[in-house]
Amino acid sequence: ITSATLDISSAGFYFGFCAFVSHVLLAGITAFVVHKCVSLKMVHTAGHAFYCTVAFVFCLGEALLVRHSQVLESYLGMFNLDLLHSALGVLAFGIGVIGVGIKTLQKLERKREDPNASVKHFRSNHGFSGIIGCVLLLCTVLSGLPLYFITSKALQLVHRFCALSSFLALMVSQMYSYNTGFARRQWKAHHVRLFKLFTFIATVTTVNYELRRFSREIVTL
Repeated sequence: ITSATLDISSAGFYFGFCAFVSHVLLAGITAFVVHKCVSLKMVHTAGHAFYCTVAFVFCLGEALLVRHSQVLESYLGMFNLDLLHSALGVLAFGIGVIGVGIKTLQKLERKREDPNASVKHFRSNHGFSGIIGCVLLLCTVLSGLPLYFITSKALQLVHRFCALSSFLALMVSQMYSYNTGFARRQWKAHHVRLFKLFTFIATVTTVNYELRRFSREIVTL
């Protein structure tokens, strides 16, 4: 066995382990948030948190992970795997728009009820990074769909950059969401700290392989 073979084997094990950790954490974080939001009957901020977590944590994270899953590729084939990847990305955007829309309508309603009310959600770190992430996610979807019909390395790089950037921005928004009044009311302080820790780990383990691929493609331009 050569050193190169060992390096490839070690890299495969490392990225496979990271993918496993990511799947567990993305599903776990989503399950806990969804359970809380459903128990609150999806009213007010709970509805916003429900849709945004399902979209931006689970669907978008899984869209990045499944694209390079050799296990899924062996079962589905490359074309069907691409379809799954695209479906998760489109779901992330569509469901996410619902979540953002809920919060937007709530803020507009509050402003109508009290014109003097201070509405700062979209100027907060949580809201701002979330909006940036949504714009980048839209760019991801728009740059990804044409790749079914044309082969363009430049467009593929744009798609990959937007996908990575949107996920990172939206996970930053998720991290800031744990500092909001909603999170502080619904979870104890040590639970919030665990959410932050697990979200950070999930972010790193989800993007590291895709970031490696993106870096290599940039170097070989």
